[in-house]
Amino acid sequence: MGSTSRPSTAPKGRPNPRAEAKRAAERRQRIVMVAAGIGVLLIAIVIAVLSAGESGSALSTSDVARDVQVRGDALPVLEGDPAADPAVGDAAPVVRGEDFDGTPVEIGAPGRAQLVTFMASWCPACQQELPEVTAWIEDGRLPAEVDLIAVATSLDAGRPNWPPQDWFEEVGFPGPVLVDDTRSTVASTYGLPATPYWVAIDADGRIVARNAGMIPMAQLDALAQTLAAG
Repeated sequence: MGSTSRPSTAPKGRPNPRAEAKRAAERRQRIVMVAAGIGVLLIAIVIAVLSAGESGSALSTSDVARDVQVRGDALPVLEGDPAADPAVGDAAPVVRGEDFDGTPVEIGAPGRAQLVTFMASWCPACQQELPEVTAWIEDGRLPAEVDLIAVATSLDAGRPNWPPQDWFEEVGFPGPVLVDDTRSTVASTYGLPATPYWVAIDADGRIVARNAGMIPMAQLDALAQTLAAG
């Protein structure tokens, strides 16, 4: 007697839940990987665009520097004790130049007493002192008879805190800024040994005092009052 075949009890045509779940997981993984790749590519493109924009708009030293004209003899480099400075009483060299925006600026000419501060934007001591000087001016401590002029010198696009005009603007310095040339002619003409550097000039165009390094604001008070008294 022949055997009777029995129909299979396994369902036909129905999806396998485990297989479907595995395929779905693989699809999600592929989507995540593609999205991550696109994200990395977009970030790289943005960085490249920003870098190109920065390099294209970066200012060189010669872009910032201004031409200067000097009349008179250069002062000796300040060395040793400022109280024994041989330049005191000498005629100040007259320097004509420009601010960052092209506005004419002059130092050393007779007519009004001047406090001249030489600042380099990359100099840590200058970065500390310029805000103090700005606050000193804003507090009304600069006598009306005295002008305070900054000289942006030792220009170097390869050093920090560049360009200097942004620094002066961020600090809010209210006075005029005479921009030195690429050779630091103004600084060498006034005998600068280091920054910050101060030169006091009376209304007759004579050197009253020079000082290298930061000075206390009380000392600046005394110097300004001496100039105002004539």
